Amino acid sequence: MEVPLPDDLLANVLGRLPPCSLAASRCVRKDWCALIDDRRLLRMELLPLRLDAFFFMGQFLEPQHYFFSPPSAARRIDGRLDSFGTFKPGDLRIMDHCNGLLLFSKQLANLATRQWMHLPTMPPSRCNDGMTNLWTDLCLVYDPMVSPHHFEIFEVPLVPDSIFYRSIKLDPGSDSSKKFIKESSQWPLSSPCTTHVFSSRKWRWEERSFVRQEGGEPTDETIADLNFQPKEFQRHAVYLKGAIYVHCKNNSLMRITLSNDKYQMIKSPVRSKIVDDNGAFHLGISEKGVYFVLLWNDNNLPRFRVWLLNELSSCDSQMEWVLKTNVSLDAIMDNFPPNTDNSFSKPWILNYVTDEAIRRVQEEEEELEWDFENGIILETKDKMDKEIYPNIFFLGFHPYKEIAFFWVEFTIAVSYHLNTSKVQELGVLSRVIDIAQSFPYTPCWMELFENNS
Repeated sequence: MEVPLPDDLLANVLGRLPPCSLAASRCVRKDWCALIDDRRLLRMELLPLRLDAFFFMGQFLEPQHYFFSPPSAARRIDGRLDSFGTFKPGDLRIMDHCNGLLLFSKQLANLATRQWMHLPTMPPSRCNDGMTNLWTDLCLVYDPMVSPHHFEIFEVPLVPDSIFYRSIKLDPGSDSSKKFIKESSQWPLSSPCTTHVFSSRKWRWEERSFVRQEGGEPTDETIADLNFQPKEFQRHAVYLKGAIYVHCKNNSLMRITLSNDKYQMIKSPVRSKIVDDNGAFHLGISEKGVYFVLLWNDNNLPRFRVWLLNELSSCDSQMEWVLKTNVSLDAIMDNFPPNTDNSFSKPWILNYVTDEAIRRVQEEEEELEWDFENGIILETKDKMDKEIYPNIFFLGFHPYKEIAFFWVEFTIAVSYHLNTSKVQELGVLSRVIDIAQSFPYTPCWMELFENNS
């Protein structure tokens, strides 16, 4: 008969484990998990619980990366990716970020612990019929509180590339284009939906099928409704609490539950037809779950609309979109570039771009986490020539606060608090020419794997 150890003795034993082993012990038994959390045995400062920086990626063909952070964070994290070794052109294009891990085309890295590993080549992407290649994205899945030593990479399907490439060659309004695309109007094309998954446990790519679950709302938009040109700044897939959320090319959301290998389709909160070349969709995660963003120009003024996916109960089919924010960003456009006195902000820096930035990193005293609650409520100015407005781009959400981030083209990055409407300048990005992808970075200080570089 098993005799349980007294809590004090068990806490003493568990407290001697290294952080990774201690995090893994939370998954062994419920009473162990409760004891570790109640006694605060796990060193929370090792886990990705704070936003320290952004990684920006430039042009697709010649990816230029930028590490944007407060000077104090730049002292802890070396954002110069090319400082870790010699890489071929294109190897340092960031594909995804999840809880401190960065996924590249052929590598995975934890920059906080300076660990890199090379990944095996992914098999070709194919539809269920085995004949048609897929237009896909990659989603990195890593949760150090559940499985600190292991991660998975999911190839998420977006649309068959036969439809993508042929649709961009045809006149979108022609009868031949409509007839061709209508043949494959719904997405996914069939159930089960089969894709490739890489597991660090098995260290190989395998096929994995997901069955469409009953219930949920059918999507009434079709692939024929869409503009297939890939949007810059768009995140197609995010991971949160055991599920992957994919923004598919028919403007619907696919929710993949990893515990039971099932998926469901969720209607988008916005119709794609209202968005033209002046607008874009975005998918993100923040304090309360999964958020859907629409950013578009209305008479040359940027408007910003955010919905939260409210998962009403444990029943996956009961979901609804709740409008969180519907505002014009003209006050941001009117007030920036900022005043030179920098009265309510201490700028972040591109930490490896200039000698001045390097000097500031070396001289900056250690500080607490950046206070994202600071800022001011901006007022729109009376007059401004709308023709000189720069573009404004959505960079992402704070993962633990309802705060959105924007880049005012060729000038600065700012934060916008969804609940208080406070705006805070982060820093100057005048040296950044373009941003094709943006990744909010949350460092993880746990030793995750042996360096396999």
